[in-house]
Amino acid sequence: MSFIDLQFDLELIQALAEQELTTPTPIQQQAVPLIMDAKDILASAPTGTGKTLAFVLPALQHILDKQESSSSPRVVILSPTRELARQTLQVIQQMTEFTQIRSDIIVGGVPYGMQQKLLSEPLDILVATPGRLIEMDEKGWLDMSIVQQLIIDEADRMLDMGFIDDIRKIADLTPKDRQTLLFSATLEGDKVQPLADDLLNEEAVTVEIENPRGVTKNIQQFVYRADNDDHKAALLQRILKSEGVQKVLIFVASRSQVDPWVNKVRSFNIMCDGLHGEMPQGLRNERMKKLRKGRIQMLVATDVAARGLDLADISHVVNLHLPKRADTYVHRAGRAGRDGSVGYAFSLVDRIDWPMIGKIERYTQNELPIGTLKGLEPKSAKPLSDEARKLAAGRAKKARKKEEERNKKNPVKHKSKKRVGRGPKTPKS
Repeated sequence: MSFIDLQFDLELIQALAEQELTTPTPIQQQAVPLIMDAKDILASAPTGTGKTLAFVLPALQHILDKQESSSSPRVVILSPTRELARQTLQVIQQMTEFTQIRSDIIVGGVPYGMQQKLLSEPLDILVATPGRLIEMDEKGWLDMSIVQQLIIDEADRMLDMGFIDDIRKIADLTPKDRQTLLFSATLEGDKVQPLADDLLNEEAVTVEIENPRGVTKNIQQFVYRADNDDHKAALLQRILKSEGVQKVLIFVASRSQVDPWVNKVRSFNIMCDGLHGEMPQGLRNERMKKLRKGRIQMLVATDVAARGLDLADISHVVNLHLPKRADTYVHRAGRAGRDGSVGYAFSLVDRIDWPMIGKIERYTQNELPIGTLKGLEPKSAKPLSDEARKLAAGRAKKARKKEEERNKKNPVKHKSKKRVGRGPKTPKS
């Protein structure tokens, strides 16, 4: 199958050829015909399999088919982060090079005046983050009354980030007869399906491309136990000073940990910056650009960088803190070794994070290699795994139960003690 077989206009075929794209990926082959037939869909495919084009191309074809002029958007695409929204807009602009379709973006971190002006001009496709889109509506600057397609990208991540109420509110602002598309990296968990049930119509179709649970073979994984943060810092320095280290993403658990670890890496005489979700958009763009251009070698980041960022040549990923979900570990590791090149994923794991090792192994159905670095071996005892802890707790429970049963069968008789003494005290007069 080629993109020509999907019956796109020549303007889109020409734009695809400019990007050297001729053959649709499995998610595009399955989702595009359904979207072109005006079906609501819930689609799931792994990151990096062409999900963006799977909804962008039919949305563009829909606009080309209608040939209507309007000052309000007919297609609204919701993204969980500013970075992903910008990447989606970039794809749209590449695909509309030979058309008159107008697209733009509304995200946080940009002055309101600029966005008010943007929304006052003719617009066909609007890419936005949920919070800022609602703000634009509340200010009366955005008309959602003629939206024909509502596309929710990375729906699973949207829900993890707490956007469920915002998504429902935005959906309520659009016409009831709109077409709704939900795209997600995974359909696991108990959140995406209920949202789909609320937003999609009764004839909606589910498209699911197998989501590999494991880290690809070209990425080598290493786990080192760490006693504390000082031990982590020593391990990190050894890793970052190794041969072959080019560009590195270092993951921490929260934004409050970004700056302290940036300073620690800089103390190793390595150029490094931080990246987290609360950072102004301009500063985030600047830091990612510095990494791409080689002006810095490393970024210390929260999970805002795990999915959706356009950072293609990362050689190493280091987890200073493991994520709370096993699939997030897979997404983090997948940032290294893109395009089949060799990549490395290191995890420095203390006692608090250790239970996640078992969860990741169960999810990926692979054992993580646990090793040591010479001279930096952990001094603390190896923590028990989840299974070992449960086994020990189960044994203790059985032992207590047996003891209780023995006591019931053979109750212990307590002998009464004789009172020893010189008799009652004589009250003082």
